[in-house]
Amino acid sequence: MDPVDPVDPDKEGVQVPRLRLSARGVMALKTDRAREEFWDTVTPGLILRVSGESGAKTWTVRYRLNGRRRRQKLGIYPSLSLAEARAAAREVQRQADAGEDPAKERADRRDGRRSFKRLAEEVLEARSMRTRETTQRERARLLYKELMPKWGHREAAGITRREVVRLVEDIAKRGAPIVANRTLSLVRLIFNDGLRRGFPSLEANPAHLVEPPAAELGRDRYLSRDEITAVWEATGEETRATRGVFRLALLTGQRIGSVCALRWDVIKGDLWTIPAEHFKGNRTHVVPLSAEAFEVITELRETARSDVWVFPSRARAKRPHLTNMAGALSRVRRRTRIPRWTAHDFRTTFRTHAVRAEDDGGLAIPGHVADAVLGHKEATLGFARYTGDRDRYLLHEKRGALRRWGAFVVEVVEGRRRDGDSF
Repeated sequence: MDPVDPVDPDKEGVQVPRLRLSARGVMALKTDRAREEFWDTVTPGLILRVSGESGAKTWTVRYRLNGRRRRQKLGIYPSLSLAEARAAAREVQRQADAGEDPAKERADRRDGRRSFKRLAEEVLEARSMRTRETTQRERARLLYKELMPKWGHREAAGITRREVVRLVEDIAKRGAPIVANRTLSLVRLIFNDGLRRGFPSLEANPAHLVEPPAAELGRDRYLSRDEITAVWEATGEETRATRGVFRLALLTGQRIGSVCALRWDVIKGDLWTIPAEHFKGNRTHVVPLSAEAFEVITELRETARSDVWVFPSRARAKRPHLTNMAGALSRVRRRTRIPRWTAHDFRTTFRTHAVRAEDDGGLAIPGHVADAVLGHKEATLGFARYTGDRDRYLLHEKRGALRRWGAFVVEVVEGRRRDGDSF
């Protein structure tokens, strides 16, 4: 290394060696002083600090930010080579020229402020106010089971598309293709929201263009008349609350989670208004209650254990209302001996029998009315163009449809119970 201009222009009158550093020269560089600094003439601001006593060598970089001189430590030689130190110094200078503070970014990275964990928790917390409780729990489960063990402490911006692909493929290979799909959706949501929120250093979504590892087919399962009767009678062996959840879900066509979260104060006359936080789509939904549905609610009122919740949880300190019906569903399913049905099939059951022609044993209810009962928001319903009180959209038609549906269910159940004949 040949010495060049021993004066540091940033410290006028101070003698500082300025050298054209080389890999071999850095290895051999020594000093008789307690500490001496050598400036690289190739990369502006790059300094090698050498200790005379221990021989330790430390890379630092000088830069200007908003007119002020600053210095940042880059690393220790030989862990950080000359080439790596030059690249790091150039990045610091680039950030400073762009008005960014390299020291703050380094602190953020060290403190985990740019980690995937910080990104994911920030995004899910921001979404919590407009996301159903069941969805929040499922996202949290996937986050801490599938993503945090691998990426929790990683810098979010450093996660690559290939890592996303390998992650979801590995989940699918262990026999959980649907979990892989849901995990990919969660990754995509976290990074998209991170970009919208301007999360530090994040510039792209690594899940972009990544395809789900498994194809998913929509469920077309619905209960026949015989199966409606079997399910209704199988719920009779459950507790009053559990029986009420299943029967009310069947009689109203609403999601099991919305039924479990039913409050007494949202029932006014014959109208049940599902709050936005308990309805998919984050909007309120009004359900007219048939006489049959009211009979279920009245029975529950007589033995109510809560002034707030129709279906209060036993663990009230943790959960105010019922949240998990998996065990009850398993018991009812075993009693019916009907294969592969779920509580969500009550919704397809309602729609199938409702829109089927009367000559074919159905109720001949118009499809858009049946969809309005279910709370679907397809453009074909005209909902998006409806300018009135949206809670009352097709309210009269929904009331008529659910009255006919309640009578249909009772006819099916009572008819089967009476003579066992087929309809």
